[in-house]
Amino acid sequence: MTGISEAVYNGLENDNDRDTGYSRIIALAKFYKVPTDYLLGFTESRITKNIELKQIHLSDKAVEILMSGKQNNHLISDLIEHEEFSNLINSIDVYVRQLAAPHIGTVNNMLTIAQRGIENYYSDNKPKPDDFDNAMNYLNETVVNEDDFLRFRISERFNQILRDVYEIFKSNVGDRTPQKKNSINEMTGDILTVLDKIKSGEVKVDSIEDAMAAMKAQMKVSDTDMADALLDIVDIFAVHDDESN
Repeated sequence: MTGISEAVYNGLENDNDRDTGYSRIIALAKFYKVPTDYLLGFTESRITKNIELKQIHLSDKAVEILMSGKQNNHLISDLIEHEEFSNLINSIDVYVRQLAAPHIGTVNNMLTIAQRGIENYYSDNKPKPDDFDNAMNYLNETVVNEDDFLRFRISERFNQILRDVYEIFKSNVGDRTPQKKNSINEMTGDILTVLDKIKSGEVKVDSIEDAMAAMKAQMKVSDTDMADALLDIVDIFAVHDDESN
């Protein structure tokens, strides 16, 4: 369908460092409906053309934030791609624009009318059913608080998205995630163990570097893990300082 021989195509698929002409690249780009830069590895976007910002209704400020590099845009993409993201945004839209207020108000009014009607019916000393009080309490509890209800729906959907994205990252990272200590008590235990080793002469400490090395060995944390953790902390504070300025 592309006019490329099976042998050449297999070579390209298997990344055999096979040179190919621009006509083949164009043919593949048209066939897969992707930009040539995507095929060449210069971009991860499969979109075939530039999109006008007005098409996605992003403000200039929003674009500046996305381009600032102060947040993980790959993570933002994962959140947006989640099947529940549209429902989350729609729930937020309903909440902030108070679109559900009339409907919730109608339901609450109907409950109030029912409650008053029942109270009036039994107001002339008619014998009340055994579960009268329970029924009235049920009607009271059934009244919907718009703010509480909608924020609950929003938080539930957001939490579900976060749980799913967390599982994706967890499966991708796998065993590369350094083990962390679960409690202050466990870290304290490591410190005391190192001190005991120093007192017994098992570990010799002549400098801060020696002490750090002994602690990393006790906690089973590599130099790379420690460096990555410190860089993460530096990045967090750098972002915080930028935002403060």
